[in-house]
Amino acid sequence: MLSLRSLLRFDTALCLACGLPGLLAAGWTAKFLLPDQAGLFGLSMAGVLLALGAALAAYAALLLIMSNRPQPPRGFVAFTVLADGLWVLGTLALLAAFGGAFSLWGSVALLAIAADTALIGWLKARALRGSNGLATA
Repeated sequence: MLSLRSLLRFDTALCLACGLPGLLAAGWTAKFLLPDQAGLFGLSMAGVLLALGAALAAYAALLLIMSNRPQPPRGFVAFTVLADGLWVLGTLALLAAFGGAFSLWGSVALLAIAADTALIGWLKARALRGSNGLATA
């Protein structure tokens, strides 16, 4: 049985795994994802990925803090489900609009992350509803 606490911890791990490349190797990550794109709206791609990595690490810290509560607040978990859905939709929109700018493996990586995010969001939504015996604490 997966509890909301466990799901928030899985989400923490996913956010850290996705954020660390931007924090630790922003330039390399930018070239891996978008080999021919030097910047975005006047900002370097490395800078954009560094900021995204920092945001994901901060969100992971919040997820971890909330997962350590005796019972994670249902409203917070619902917010994370919404955030997961928006991440997936944003990824698909980004790839639909600018897919040609991404490397093949960059596109595969983004789709894999979107699939993992969708799965975690779906499991959290089910746990919130109490479906299939998933625990809520």
